[in-house]
Amino acid sequence: MNTADERLRAAARDAARIFPTGGEMPPLRLPDLASGHRRARVRAAMSGIGRTRAWLSPLAAAAAVAAIAVVAALVAPGAQPSQKAGSSGVLGGGGGPGVKLTRAQIALLTATNRADWVTSALGHNAAETLTERCMHAHGLAYYPFFYRTAESATMATLVLEVPNASIGLAARQADGYGFYSRAVREAAHPTPQDQPDRETKYVASLPAKAKQRYLLALSGPHRTGGCLAAATRQVYGSLANARFAITGWGEMQSQLNGPVRADPAFGAVIAKWSACMAAHGYNYPSPDNLYNRLATRIGTALADHALEIRTAVQDYKCSQAVRLIATIRALQANHARYVSKALAGKVARLTRVFAREVKVARRLHVAGSQMTSRH
Repeated sequence: MNTADERLRAAARDAARIFPTGGEMPPLRLPDLASGHRRARVRAAMSGIGRTRAWLSPLAAAAAVAAIAVVAALVAPGAQPSQKAGSSGVLGGGGGPGVKLTRAQIALLTATNRADWVTSALGHNAAETLTERCMHAHGLAYYPFFYRTAESATMATLVLEVPNASIGLAARQADGYGFYSRAVREAAHPTPQDQPDRETKYVASLPAKAKQRYLLALSGPHRTGGCLAAATRQVYGSLANARFAITGWGEMQSQLNGPVRADPAFGAVIAKWSACMAAHGYNYPSPDNLYNRLATRIGTALADHALEIRTAVQDYKCSQAVRLIATIRALQANHARYVSKALAGKVARLTRVFAREVKVARRLHVAGSQMTSRH
């Protein structure tokens, strides 16, 4: 989309137990689909950043800004380039032949394995659990914000330029992309945008002195301590590790996304899709352009619903015809095959941090099936 979300194979297996084998992942449903910036914020939140609160620590605020810019860069389209060690295609530069990554490391770098996202959610949920316990020990209330692991796992299905690529043909035939259904629900039950969560509401309701005492216990005198920092250290090992796990993963994905976009095959496969759509009367330069333009057009009229379904179905058929998703995945994996020693070191570090997240979450008995999302 045109705006700027296995850690360790063994650790990922723990998280993967939550999911049945086979079957289609549910589509990632995001609010206000016409707003790319809003989609990015939702994805950033799901990448483990935590809630958007005005009183979050500078660490968390910086993480949010960085992740918003990079999480959408998970995947980019194109064909399979020829990339060998020692070529100019070594990701991360630095000269030399580069380091060849394993399949597990490529899965981590490309963020295309749903277990990676589950691990990220479990780490966040573990930190929230520990923060709640710490605040209770101070005799204070705390309302944790948990991510559903199944919802977080759908992040692995995100494909640059191909919004909601995970929606199957049957779902499109029944409801298109979901624009019409959402418009109908919104018309019947309007809901304010960007509502604060329960914790934010609670803090806002406190008298000035009580709020000061609360925030001191939560974030410390300089907003880098207190229960939040203590919980973060327990889960990630250090605040630096937490920052790296939250923003570093996205930054590495963004680093991969650049050369993938620059690959001539990127434009070629999108052009094939566009030509296929044009042959059937739909003039859009890319799936992303189609999705965003249609999102602003579809209302509550039955004719809108019919148009959405026809378009979504043809989108699917053209994507299949030109092997859009398969080409994207192959291109991404090829560009991630050889990386600089520095980038390989970051992948190794992230693997260790993610393994720690799962270990702590297991010890705390944190599991996505026990979690509730949003408010």
